[in-house]
Amino acid sequence: MNTNKTLPISNRRIRHAKDFAAFHSPTLAWVILAISLAVTAIAWYLSSQYIRERATDRFQFRVNEMVISIEQRMLEYEQVLRGGVGLMEASDDVSRDEWRTYFENARFQDYYPGIQGVGFSRVVDQDEKESFVESIRAEGFPDFNLYPEGERDFYTSIVYLEPFDWRNQRAFGFDMYSEATRRAAMDTAINTGQPTISGVVRLVQETDDDVQRGFLLYLPVFKNDQPRQTSEQRNEAVIGFVYAPFRTRDLMMGIRKSNLPDIDFTVYDGTDNDEADLLFDSRQASAAEATSTPDFVMTKTLPLRGRDWTIHFASQPNFISGGESAISLAVAFVGLLVDVLLFLVIGSIGRQQRQAEKIAVRMTNEFEKAQKQFQAVCDTANDPIVLLDQSKHVVYGNPAAMEAFRMSEEQLLGTSIDRLYGNSITAIDPDSTTSGQDEKQCVREDGSSFPAKISNSYWHDGDQQITAIVIRDVTEQKRADALIQQHITELRRSNRDLDAFAYIASHDLRSPLRNIKHLADWVVEDTGDNLPAESADHLQTLRQCVGRMEQLLDDLLQYSRAGRVHDRLTMVDTNELVTKISGMMSKPASMQIRIEGDLPTFRTLKTPLETCLRNLIGNAIKHHDREDGKVSVSALEKEDEIEFVVADDGPGIDTRFQEKVFEIFRTLAPSDWKNSSGMGLSIIKKTVETYGGRIELQSELGQGTRFILHWPREMVMPLESLAEAVEV
Repeated sequence: MNTNKTLPISNRRIRHAKDFAAFHSPTLAWVILAISLAVTAIAWYLSSQYIRERATDRFQFRVNEMVISIEQRMLEYEQVLRGGVGLMEASDDVSRDEWRTYFENARFQDYYPGIQGVGFSRVVDQDEKESFVESIRAEGFPDFNLYPEGERDFYTSIVYLEPFDWRNQRAFGFDMYSEATRRAAMDTAINTGQPTISGVVRLVQETDDDVQRGFLLYLPVFKNDQPRQTSEQRNEAVIGFVYAPFRTRDLMMGIRKSNLPDIDFTVYDGTDNDEADLLFDSRQASAAEATSTPDFVMTKTLPLRGRDWTIHFASQPNFISGGESAISLAVAFVGLLVDVLLFLVIGSIGRQQRQAEKIAVRMTNEFEKAQKQFQAVCDTANDPIVLLDQSKHVVYGNPAAMEAFRMSEEQLLGTSIDRLYGNSITAIDPDSTTSGQDEKQCVREDGSSFPAKISNSYWHDGDQQITAIVIRDVTEQKRADALIQQHITELRRSNRDLDAFAYIASHDLRSPLRNIKHLADWVVEDTGDNLPAESADHLQTLRQCVGRMEQLLDDLLQYSRAGRVHDRLTMVDTNELVTKISGMMSKPASMQIRIEGDLPTFRTLKTPLETCLRNLIGNAIKHHDREDGKVSVSALEKEDEIEFVVADDGPGIDTRFQEKVFEIFRTLAPSDWKNSSGMGLSIIKKTVETYGGRIELQSELGQGTRFILHWPREMVMPLESLAEAVEV
């Protein structure tokens, strides 16, 4: 590799640093500073004016919005009263329950927040007073009285008022016509026949706590059969008033929540702005005090149902938010900061030039050092490594590459990659930046070839793309793969021969065994009771030995096939599988087989797992010393395996024999006991270990036995099965 080649990136960095320094001039720095300060001042003034104008527009919009909201809300309340008038005029006698039902179904307080209630006040003549009071008392209000006391030409009495809670009950029976402000509004309502708002009053619902100023809205109710065109006729026809009391603070705060969170306002009844006419002051409602002159103020007169309300609006100190106020300051601050930074940047260009030159020299030295280190690594690599330029010619080859292609350095440098790959070359895209791997047939200088795995990677050196190719000779690997394939083939042939031997041996041996068994059965049948007892015992022993020999042949055949069942991976419900196995087991009637907890469902080989669980459960039943014994099956799920536990409360196994029970033909009981061949655990051990699992035994004499089957989640397939899958 040519390490003396000039690095384009280092040259460009130095050149750019020098060009940038040419703009450095003290005079230019001061001129730019003066111009930028002037621009900053203009920007600050314009931003301040813009924020002020936008806040003015917002203030006017919110004031108008509040006025409209108050007017709209009072119109909604008027509709509530007109509904009550409609109810009264539609019936000759509206009962208290009917009035309550109307109020509850209309859900006034849900749809019209701020209203204290909706009531009906009846006009009572002087001669009707006593009978009227008695009629109300008869409705279940024995303490009812019309108040205040005193003789008057006629009275009014609040009869219905919903909701009829503790606060509104204080107004029950009150003669509103006895108070001047209320009387004036009621007279106006009669004379005009229209809804009328009263002046400022203290509601009788008020207590000593949270006292608020209030007003009332009246709408007269007339007899249906009497004329009402003139004021005199309406005074003769009036029978009462549907009305609504309002606590002004509750009303206004409900309206203000969504309209004027940052504007204070006061509401006066009339235009005099006297303290006596004050309906509402938002500063009193929020316990706030005016701390400075507001930036924005406005006064609005709102005519409402016979009254004129004067509303004074004033912005709160935070109406122009801190963020908005900070915009102009931020403009000025950022402008000044940019001005100073620009001045400092221009003034420091000289220093940056010297620093840039130092950095360029340091980068050049570091690059040359990294280049040498890279070359040292490549020179000592065992695999051939070549570097190609943009035209796909070799610019570097390590000693391993020279040895692999049997070329000298002079022969290798400048050689086209087409020459090295021969006819197996795949075109290399000069603009490609994607690394990849492939297998090629490489050609040596003498014309011989060798198979190789090729790895490509790319990077840019200035404007030129460099391609790095790592070549690995796989001749020995292919030879080893062929040898492994040969061994696999021989192993498969050996397994087939073993299967054939086991199958033939088991079937050929079964024929004489069956003949022996039949001869013994015939002797018993022919001799009957004449056979001596000792001879009968010998024949019975002979028959048992034949049965055990047949079981031994079956187990031998199963052992030879253990771990070589060609099964598919399927979803296996082990809870259902164990239940099925338990139902097929032959056991004493009083012996119990139970499943503890939920057994998992997972993807595995069903047949080998079923073989292992069936043998474990069968062993637990077969070797139990009591007919009322218990066998349990449980499972513990882990990340890489599932532990199936088959436990019993039988006699247990001495620790001296626990390793031997997994040996083939090994049994701890007499050889003819229950026809045990001693191969069941050997079959389980071979099966589970074939697929990458294991089996574990925990037992003590007299404490029962626990077999733990560690069944892997990821199955390790036998080598023969993998070879068959590759061939398919």
